Amino acid sequence: MASQPPADAAAAGLDARLTKAAVRQGTTVELTLRAAVPLERLGVRFAGRAWPVYANGGGVWRTILATDPTTTPGQHVIVVDGIAADGLRLVVRRNVAVARVAFQRRRLTFDSERRGLLTPENAARERRRVAEALRELAREQLWEGFLALPIDARVSSPYGVLSIYHGVVRGFHGGVDFAADEGAPVRAAADGIVRLAEALPLSGNAVLVDHGLGVVSSYLHLSEIAVQAGQRVAKGEVVGKVGATGLATGPHLHWGLRVNGVRVDPLSWTRP
Repeated sequence: MASQPPADAAAAGLDARLTKAAVRQGTTVELTLRAAVPLERLGVRFAGRAWPVYANGGGVWRTILATDPTTTPGQHVIVVDGIAADGLRLVVRRNVAVARVAFQRRRLTFDSERRGLLTPENAARERRRVAEALRELAREQLWEGFLALPIDARVSSPYGVLSIYHGVVRGFHGGVDFAADEGAPVRAAADGIVRLAEALPLSGNAVLVDHGLGVVSSYLHLSEIAVQAGQRVAKGEVVGKVGATGLATGPHLHWGLRVNGVRVDPLSWTRP
């Protein structure tokens, strides 16, 4: 049946609710959708892209919308577009404000051996491998509550800083660095499934944990890896040890968080 013109979604039984009306660059907002009629299709658009929607049962769907330092500050429209089983098109719009964050800058210098890792080939190889590892993710929520810090240590470089290597801008810092001694244990921030546990060209020894609903935490530059791909881990379980492998100036943990493919500030998930 051909789609009919958009109907008033609230009257037709499609409701959309956000957990907050304003976010900062580098943070997230959850969208919950409830439908009183059977749907053939449901899509969400925000910040210039489509977002996955996860069925929660009973006519309820969820997704987590993420921002980063490249997200334009200001008002954004979230568009929910559904097709009912009878062909009726249902459209709901919600607004969310994105606040600008004054991110810092950092300049890094590597020795000749480490600097040699900075090649387009290595970057492309790492992107491909990570994409392969994250191709299939859990569609249900595996974590509970706030995330735990993976290590008790000082933050040496926060999320979002503009990284400049040898005078060349390399983009924003996609995680948080913790200064810690080599060999210190690194723990999973939440329950999940290990999707990658291997050496990468730039990130060094790396562990990526899938927490469901498109949420993936990363633990990089490890000296040792204590888990393997496919393994289920519990919050607080040791996944590796602090190191300086890959493109690193010294021993530290880089802790990152991807939400449906967008790198966000993991510290924002450790507190209200």
